[in-house]
Amino acid sequence: MIGLLGLGTASLGLLAWAQASAPPAPASAGAAAPGANDTGTLFNGYRVSPPYRDRVAARPNQLWPAAKDVPEPPLKPPSSPLKTVRVFYSDPLPKSSAFRDGGSLHAILLANLLGQYDNVKVIRAPISQYKSGDAKNSLRTFYIGTVYDEKIPAEFMNEVKAGAPVTWMGYNIWKLGDITALGLQYKSLHTALTPGQIAGAYSAVTYKGRVYNKYPARQEISEVHADPAKTQTLAVARSAVGDGIPYLVRSKNFYFVADNPFLYIQPTGRYLVMADSLKTMLGDSGTATCKKRAILRLEDLTSLRGPQGLKDTLDVIEKLKVPFAMTVIPESYYGGVSYPWKGNIQSLQQVYRAVKLGGVVIQHGTTHNYHGLRDPEGNSAEEWEFWDKEDNKSLDKLGPASTQARIRQGRATLLSLGLRPRLWTTPHYEAATELYPAINAVYPRVIERRMYAADGVRGGQFFPYPVRDVYGTLVLPEDLGNIQKGYLSDSLLDAAEANSVLDCAYASFFVHPYLLESGHVGPDKLSKASLTALITGIQAQGYTFVDPLDITTRTLK
Repeated sequence: MIGLLGLGTASLGLLAWAQASAPPAPASAGAAAPGANDTGTLFNGYRVSPPYRDRVAARPNQLWPAAKDVPEPPLKPPSSPLKTVRVFYSDPLPKSSAFRDGGSLHAILLANLLGQYDNVKVIRAPISQYKSGDAKNSLRTFYIGTVYDEKIPAEFMNEVKAGAPVTWMGYNIWKLGDITALGLQYKSLHTALTPGQIAGAYSAVTYKGRVYNKYPARQEISEVHADPAKTQTLAVARSAVGDGIPYLVRSKNFYFVADNPFLYIQPTGRYLVMADSLKTMLGDSGTATCKKRAILRLEDLTSLRGPQGLKDTLDVIEKLKVPFAMTVIPESYYGGVSYPWKGNIQSLQQVYRAVKLGGVVIQHGTTHNYHGLRDPEGNSAEEWEFWDKEDNKSLDKLGPASTQARIRQGRATLLSLGLRPRLWTTPHYEAATELYPAINAVYPRVIERRMYAADGVRGGQFFPYPVRDVYGTLVLPEDLGNIQKGYLSDSLLDAAEANSVLDCAYASFFVHPYLLESGHVGPDKLSKASLTALITGIQAQGYTFVDPLDITTRTLK
């Protein structure tokens, strides 16, 4: 048997987001939801307004003294001995294959989540490189099956049956043969390809009393029978008619996840089930002391805008007394013309006010457009900067050295205004992965979703908690998204609620102050009252807003 309807042995879950050759998604799937594995869904369609007409140049006595350039401190090394976790994935299909299975990328995404602990060492490798003893001698071993019926080393399967601490995801559980000693028995693989099949698929996953829906696209899920006397079913996948099958099941040291949870990740999807369950799989006993935390971020502060939207936003923040952060674009261009902050004292004074209120300054690129990188360069706050979105490739003029120089240029601009940036957020969350070390050299801490790439597949990931990703960056969570057309306050609050049942939960989101401008119209318009309701609505779910500089990873005891 080959993969879905002869389309090759690759899992087809990458269709919504992978930058690789793949057949079109079914019509019923629609557009990707905010938070799917493509950061473009958060930003596409945005157009910045013409520059503020009543801008006034700053007088010298209105500007703050230049801030001292104090380098950001490096991340602290682990305080406890390293614990080894292994992640094995399906051997990549031949480059001649029409499709990429994405297994090596999914291994990166899993390794990133394991980076929630500063003392966990993750070793990734294709399953063909498994060596005898790898599983039984590691804290835990994960296998992500993305290639149907691939060859799996007998040594690995023997150690699984012997009780090694293993988590098995996706395809090929049937290769284990008789696993009744584990209280499990493989039954069938359920495939949904047509709109009707997708509508009836096992796509509603119940976990901790909450339903996490899968994105409506072509999908597969393996059904096993779980003996309740020998196993514990932690999550159940239900079909449209209510039939249920085990989605996440535990048998002593063995866990089985019925599909690949890294396909079509979204803020309220079953990806959260996997992200949360890692704590249990690794024997984390420290979650009882965790508190629910929230992060508020103001986005795209630019000298192109007038002061009113930011002023109204800060009025709400000052009244509620919540910590917050703000991404500031150092140098703004519109129509190829520079509009410096010193030429718009009204808006700059609101940024100064934000700092006085405790707002953490985040450098948001340098120009947030293609200025000096390609033509047309577009407008700041509108275009990408570290990724050629139009041609979907790296920018020819940006390498590691030029990227670091560009970042330092923007940092120097902010420092000259008296603003000390402490964190980084990549414009539109997209950069070529080879540029991440250059970002780390200036900012080892970022707050964003990120793009990752491997084996010809590129996809995005958000984090429901802080992690040190595979590039060594401390990535603070942004897991709820932002207010935009089609994704309003009720959707954001629903995402917060989806995260609220997780251990050590975070609710991190961002708001564009221009949504409060008097001239802004549309369903995404905010007022002081609606922004207040959003913030207090998150607080009502048990979250406490915190300073992002106080957030870091945890240590696995």
